[in-house]
Amino acid sequence: MIRGWFAIAAALAMVSVAFVSGGIGAQTLARLTVDSFILSTDTATPKLEIPFHLIVRVHVRERVDSIDNLVLPILAELELRGDQRVIRSSPSGTDYTETITVVAHHTGNIAIAPATLQAIDARDGRAKQYSSNGLTITVAGGALDPLAGAEGVARRVWHWAVTIAIWGGGIIVVVALAALIFHHRPVRVPAPAQSPEPPAQPALPVSQRTRRDQLSDALTVLRAERNRGSAVRVRAAVWRMIGASEGETLADVLQRPDATDPRMSALLRSLERAAFTYDDDLAPAIDDACASLEAILS
Repeated sequence: MIRGWFAIAAALAMVSVAFVSGGIGAQTLARLTVDSFILSTDTATPKLEIPFHLIVRVHVRERVDSIDNLVLPILAELELRGDQRVIRSSPSGTDYTETITVVAHHTGNIAIAPATLQAIDARDGRAKQYSSNGLTITVAGGALDPLAGAEGVARRVWHWAVTIAIWGGGIIVVVALAALIFHHRPVRVPAPAQSPEPPAQPALPVSQRTRRDQLSDALTVLRAERNRGSAVRVRAAVWRMIGASEGETLADVLQRPDATDPRMSALLRSLERAAFTYDDDLAPAIDDACASLEAILS
């Protein structure tokens, strides 16, 4: 289920609730009263190459057997190792907990976008999209594991050091003898002109990703998981990429400067259709969104 999430990253700092377009049939969403929706980690200081956990917790007032239409964030900068879900009901409602095991392969700050949940609000009967908080974690360097076969490595290093020393000493002796033999015929060799070194180019941060990288990741996710949840995640990621917020409508987003490119506006419309169309049209809508992504990446 979550193997296709290796691909896109973004950050959102607070809990938000966005109205979902009326294109989603109400019969596909559960009627829930969402009291809390939290994304957290089990450690404040994760270490490089050491597994840690992201934890999604949802509490609803209703007693239900499952929480459907919950979409986890796309974890482009973390490797997923698996997840575990626990759901418990009580007189006060239902608590859903999903624990995701991940590994970071570089240090520094990593932004994790919010998880989202689509449901009918039992209080007013309207379809809504709920969002958890986003996270920014700071990965520190971990201790390196002991080198396997350290003794053999040391012997090989010593062998090469001795070999280089012998060859180096022999070359020095040959050069000295040649200097003694030909010292009466000095040859002046002009020093080669040194070209100025090009200015060093600043290194890009490891975590910096281009817009093309993000669109390529979005296409990978949509091809791997051809369902409504993937379409919703990719739509949200593309909106964040061009600076749009979840409170905007498609008409608002199409007025943004980054959406003036005909290929980008076509992509935004196809993703809107794939996210909110009726079930029978979902497969053709996802095909159209994939085609739009391929066109903008060509």
